[in-house]
Amino acid sequence: MSDQRYDQMLKELLTETQRSMPFPDFEDEVMNKINEIETSEELVREGYRRGITFSWIFFLIGIVFGVVLTSWIPQFDISFLGVDSANFLLIFQIGFLMFILLHFEKLITMTRARLSNRF
Repeated sequence: MSDQRYDQMLKELLTETQRSMPFPDFEDEVMNKINEIETSEELVREGYRRGITFSWIFFLIGIVFGVVLTSWIPQFDISFLGVDSANFLLIFQIGFLMFILLHFEKLITMTRARLSNRF
């Protein structure tokens, strides 16, 4: 008898907690939004891959440009803000080296992350 009463109470409890859909096509709208989000995430991933490729290209262009400037600076006798060309060349080389080291490390990290997420 207690099992029947327990089953009856459980049925009543479950019918009371049942939720109705806010409107008839609620499930379809939720699924459409999920599909839109997945599509936009795929576009973001593709843009990220393309961005890393362009980052490498412009990084290499920057290295070439920096090497050319490093070789041309000693040829010009430039006095910039009271700093002679030898000191200016040293400052430029230190800045160029910092640029290369910081950006190269970041590009390597981003490329490894991209390659490890590729299935």
